[in-house]
Amino acid sequence: LNTLKSSSDEGNAAPLELPDAPYFSIIRKQWKKKENNVICASLVSDKCDISVLVDGYPEDGIYKRKLQKDLQKKYISIRRTRGDGNCFYRALAFAHLESLIGNNVEIKKFKDVVIQSRNELVSAGFEDRAFQNTFIRFQGVIDLVEAENSIVSLLSAFNDQDCSDHIVQYLRLLTSAFLQNRKDFFHHFIEGGMNIKDFCAQEVEPMAMECDHIQIVAISQALEVSVQVEYVDEADTEVNNHIFPEGARPSVYLLYKTAHYDILYALESM
Repeated sequence: LNTLKSSSDEGNAAPLELPDAPYFSIIRKQWKKKENNVICASLVSDKCDISVLVDGYPEDGIYKRKLQKDLQKKYISIRRTRGDGNCFYRALAFAHLESLIGNNVEIKKFKDVVIQSRNELVSAGFEDRAFQNTFIRFQGVIDLVEAENSIVSLLSAFNDQDCSDHIVQYLRLLTSAFLQNRKDFFHHFIEGGMNIKDFCAQEVEPMAMECDHIQIVAISQALEVSVQVEYVDEADTEVNNHIFPEGARPSVYLLYKTAHYDILYALESM
């Protein structure tokens, strides 16, 4: 589960070099989150030109070369999310709802998926009172998109801390339920002999816990949302990407860099 995590750092300053001991690993994560919070004060930012990604990197640096060579040829814009450990869930929900604006047929389909998702939580043993408020807030934002077809309204909802965090919490609970209901399959991907229930209680359900490959697989299937993630690291290789679920046509594009997810917008030709 640790193969998707990067040990690189973001920002104009030289990377903070720390030993790989567990104590310093915690400090490193806190440092990365601090840097990401400086980059994005909003929970979800306005859309920016993709060129902002290369600002501040050395001309001969690996990051800049990879960003210019690969990403700038495929994507036109980026939308930042706050690096608070919830960035994947927030980015996924916002980007998918944004993609549905103006398409009421698809909005109704997604609303039905979300309504049915409550059964997933009940099957996993969650009591209704544990998720009812978070579900209502999520459904309310979907209704808002359907009624107003407005990116301004959607952005406002996701930058309301209480509303936005309720959505994230529901997605975390749904991810946990999906994993637990398919434990015979997913337990093979859990390291260290931890069972699925404990893994979900420690790594999935709590706010601010970072998202890894197994969580992406689960929530993309649970919501029937296809997502393509572009992975950028300091290795002198091409940018790798992965589509969840495999073989699907992505409706959401995300950038994963320095343990953080932002939203990408593809060129029309993709």
